[in-house]
Amino acid sequence: MPCHTPIYTALKKYMAENNLRLHMPGHGGENGSVLPELEAVMRLDVTEVEGLDDLHLAQGVIKEAQQLLARACGASESFLLLNGATSGIHALFMSLGEGQVMVPRNAHRSFYEGMVLSGAMPVYIPCELDPELGVALAVRADKIEALLNLHKDMAGVFITSPSYYGTCCDIAGISSVIRRAGKILLVDEAQGAHFPFHPLYPTPALKSGADAVVNGLHKSWPVLTQGACMHLSGGFFLRDQLRAAYSLLTTSSPSYPLMASIDGAREFMEQQGKTYLEKALGLSREYKTRLNQIPGLRCYEDELLDIPGVKAIDPLKVLIGVRELGLTGYQVSRILREEYRIQVEMQDHNLILAMFSLLHPRETWEKFYRALQDLTDRYRAANSCPVATCIPPSPTVVLSPRKAFYSRSEKLKLTECRGRVCAELIAAYPPGIPCLVPGELINDEIWDYLYYLRQTGACIQGPEDRDLEYIKVIE
Repeated sequence: MPCHTPIYTALKKYMAENNLRLHMPGHGGENGSVLPELEAVMRLDVTEVEGLDDLHLAQGVIKEAQQLLARACGASESFLLLNGATSGIHALFMSLGEGQVMVPRNAHRSFYEGMVLSGAMPVYIPCELDPELGVALAVRADKIEALLNLHKDMAGVFITSPSYYGTCCDIAGISSVIRRAGKILLVDEAQGAHFPFHPLYPTPALKSGADAVVNGLHKSWPVLTQGACMHLSGGFFLRDQLRAAYSLLTTSSPSYPLMASIDGAREFMEQQGKTYLEKALGLSREYKTRLNQIPGLRCYEDELLDIPGVKAIDPLKVLIGVRELGLTGYQVSRILREEYRIQVEMQDHNLILAMFSLLHPRETWEKFYRALQDLTDRYRAANSCPVATCIPPSPTVVLSPRKAFYSRSEKLKLTECRGRVCAELIAAYPPGIPCLVPGELINDEIWDYLYYLRQTGACIQGPEDRDLEYIKVIE
């Protein structure tokens, strides 16, 4: 079936009409940008005029684009998300309501924001760690089943797969457990939007039995930042609640350039995605092998499949342990940026993570490889760095995130907040996994971990005081 781009085609038709635009947005579309680089985008940036449909009451080109998206990704219904995968995660939490929701601790901070919006009470799934890197990579079906036996009134299970590091859970096994319990399975698949377009990449969560999935399209498709989508299976039974939540959270002034970029990228992925993913897979296999031959580095490959719960790995994520260099990941990342003009996706004490696109040519992989080869020759130290566990200690939940959010709070010095209940979210970013969520106890382990974050110089998101000199706690 031939592909086409209904939103982009309608926008080009409107541009060709050369109308005098006496409507929003304020730049008027023609020479409206004070920045010349944005002028092409401005011409596509319009509002809901005749022929361009309405995202909140889609009857024309937007409805058609969403149907094409659902067909391409194997969904029964798909929604365009224009505030990133975050808005889809929020909407799914709101569709579940105020009951208990099972979530992994390695979830993105948007999970906790979703629980503030919905009033849900979290029940945490233990995460499986890599002992050398100290990072959470997956959750297991048997541990989810054990928790479901303890919490019979669970509203649903909401997991993350793939992880930030590219490791995928056994969605089929988890789905089977959840089906037997009569519950619903939601998956934050933000990092895995490309999976449906090549059989040698991990199996998409929807195909493995998930009821609803969120994809951050801009992470792996050629889409503008914030472009995302939400997919539903045919058996998803909370459609009315979800549509209401989606409408509540979605802007009434949707970005047409953003929607057009999703529309065009979907056509590209259908027509050429498999070809480009095949090339990227070959480059990944070649360069991961070569990176592993550089003294002092360890580029993680199939050995991650030995971690319990890890079912598959995204080949476009290049996870490199640097401890044997005698440098931290923070130091390696800074050297790559300042001396080689290479910016990696994230870093922590033990590792760096490079995120390759299906569009990156061989030259890009080669430049990255040669930079690390040169870096290790110049900077390798005699002694390796000790492993630093980057996963926050397990929390003690005292209040639901929503109740804590609306409680009165006060600001205390970090030295004085041990034993108090946190009133703000604190997360090292990336990858954005919270060490504290509003309503959780600052116990001794958490208190020590906060000091660890200060010492490493990690980028902290969430708290009012990013330096963690002070923390807001419940009065």
